[in-house]
Amino acid sequence: MAGQRTELGRDRPGDPGRMLELLAPAGDRASLAAAVEAGASAVYFGLSTLNARRRAKNFRPEQFAEAVKTVHAHGARAYLTLNVDLAERDLGQAARILQLAREAGADAVLIRDPALLALKPHYPELEFHLSTQCCVANSADVAAAAQLGAARVVLAREMSLGEIAAAAAVPGVQTEVFVQGALCFSISGRCLLSSWIGGRSGNRGMCTSPCRVPWSVAGQAQGTPLSMRDLAALERLTQLRQAGVIALKIEGRLKTASWVRQAVSLYRRALAGEPLEPLLQEVEQLGAYTGRSLTCAYLDGQREELTGTSGREASPLTQEDWATADAAPAEATGTGGIDSATIDDATDAAEPTYELCIMLQSGSIACRCRCGQAVQQWSAPKTLVRRAHRAVSVGQVFAMLAERPIQGYRLGQADTDDPDFLLVPRTVNHLVDRISATIHQARKGPDQHVRIPLSPAVSQVLAHGKPHPANRRTLGEKPDRVRLELEDLDSFLAQAAPEGVIVEGLTKESLKRALKASRAVELVVALPSVFFEKDIPALKGLLSQCAAAGVTVEVNSWGGWHLARQAGVRMESGPGLPVLNSLAAVVLARHGIECVTLSPEADRRQLEDLAACCPVPCSLVVFGRPPLLTTRVRLSEKEMLGQVFEDRRGARMVPRLERDLWVFRPVEPFDLRDLANERIRVRHLVVDLVGSPDPLADWLNVPFADGHSQPFRFNYNRCLA
Repeated sequence: MAGQRTELGRDRPGDPGRMLELLAPAGDRASLAAAVEAGASAVYFGLSTLNARRRAKNFRPEQFAEAVKTVHAHGARAYLTLNVDLAERDLGQAARILQLAREAGADAVLIRDPALLALKPHYPELEFHLSTQCCVANSADVAAAAQLGAARVVLAREMSLGEIAAAAAVPGVQTEVFVQGALCFSISGRCLLSSWIGGRSGNRGMCTSPCRVPWSVAGQAQGTPLSMRDLAALERLTQLRQAGVIALKIEGRLKTASWVRQAVSLYRRALAGEPLEPLLQEVEQLGAYTGRSLTCAYLDGQREELTGTSGREASPLTQEDWATADAAPAEATGTGGIDSATIDDATDAAEPTYELCIMLQSGSIACRCRCGQAVQQWSAPKTLVRRAHRAVSVGQVFAMLAERPIQGYRLGQADTDDPDFLLVPRTVNHLVDRISATIHQARKGPDQHVRIPLSPAVSQVLAHGKPHPANRRTLGEKPDRVRLELEDLDSFLAQAAPEGVIVEGLTKESLKRALKASRAVELVVALPSVFFEKDIPALKGLLSQCAAAGVTVEVNSWGGWHLARQAGVRMESGPGLPVLNSLAAVVLARHGIECVTLSPEADRRQLEDLAACCPVPCSLVVFGRPPLLTTRVRLSEKEMLGQVFEDRRGARMVPRLERDLWVFRPVEPFDLRDLANERIRVRHLVVDLVGSPDPLADWLNVPFADGHSQPFRFNYNRCLA
């Protein structure tokens, strides 16, 4: 292509005059100005809350209209990011953000949570785009988006050019692809690792990038085996145009304005037909920002040798430093924004201070932090110390906090009734997070929430309903359902008698075996949470057999929902379509879902809020080893299969091949079965035994029921950020 002028910038099937949209990131006002001045066709940006890059500086509500005006003045389009899972208490704020976007004249909003689809008819001026967090990975996903009323989808970054072409061929919806920026090891929207380790959810915009840090494998240091190269698709723009995509997207709301300017300028010149070879030299400079090598291997269908380059990003501190370098504050409500790095190295005798109190109770640790007028109180479980050399006493934590300021604040008054009590790294990291959240609350100044009145019609949509009468089983009662793989089904049901069984990994051929094994037990066939174009024919065959046998199907993606609806089967939704608010449950029910699954990430308060008003039957997973990472990266079976990955904080997980994807599941499960909470009422309590080394033992035995120690609770006792 060197020396040739091409028509890369023109595209639309049947309309060669259409220009490809070049979409740029803006994490702050400087980046927004740089993007439009460099020639971006559109800019995407978010407010300080409820967007997938809450670590960016972002925009205050009063700045938003001016930002849209600036974008429009340059002839570009303005897209608002609202692409996170929404808790029940977020719904009003999300609606007000949509109202703000409409009043400011924004062109589109990027979404993940199904609840926003219920609000779409009330904001007809806004296009609704499905974020890459929705994991749109095949033509069935795109067809579902069209049926849901989305104007555009952002395709998964793991797709090949052929798969992109198949997706872009679906009528009635536009397709957008990433061409430059960071790649995630896990398929977008299918990662729980940051949430599992510290309650900071990537699906809520708070990922701490634990995949970028050093990990050991089978006890041996392996560097950064999960850290991906960066994406650079400059050499594939012609093929992307031919595939039929409508927009090219640059990732980088956490990058500087100068980087954004350079990236937009580079791709604008490429679309204008400048010779390719000099531009390829410049694109290497974009990669130098992170220090990671560049790749477009996914587009070419290559999935090997994509990891291992950690670049210049800071990795978490060692256990002796008792916190992650990427730790950052959530607001006191658990839904707030992000500030700069939590732990500062500089010292200053004039620094302001905060107060901290840690008191031991019979089964928990009571904590209280005050900074100015901001106060947070919370409890943490007393976790069994299995590795004493990794634990830190309360007194040592106080000493380290006194030496190291957090966001410029140093520990002042400190109280405890047991300075020698040992805290595990996870508890200490959570402690630092909550301190940081308190300080952030004290520092942030004016309220960043949107305060726009809502119309009566929108208020009616948001009005809480009554819980469905089928939701009668309370947390603490005996679980009634189990989740299994086909290989464990026969032996498990020969000795256990759950009321229902959800089976993963079934095919058209193996369904008959599962029906025979389940006998009088209700069988639910689980569809995968991620599948690609080549998998669709086999899934259609399975669904046809399910329809003939009258078997209920659990859908875990929008594409799975689309195929199941075409097949005419009864549908439930699983953890792949998680519900964190009642309006999302209503939307799923309107689309034929008879029972929804509550988000496995939800904390206690969020579960209680949701259960109090969920008008749809729902399930809650109370035990399991959920997929922490699901990746299309091709790993070595000989070197990786079944090996334990462990980071410096003691997080441990094991990779398994599930279908043709690598799935990383934790070694130790989470367990809520011994908890009693009458405020959490559901139709089904599910024990997930996929990945269990001994499913029957996990089902029959409730560990830690003696009360002397506690299992891992996932986010139940945390405040999910």
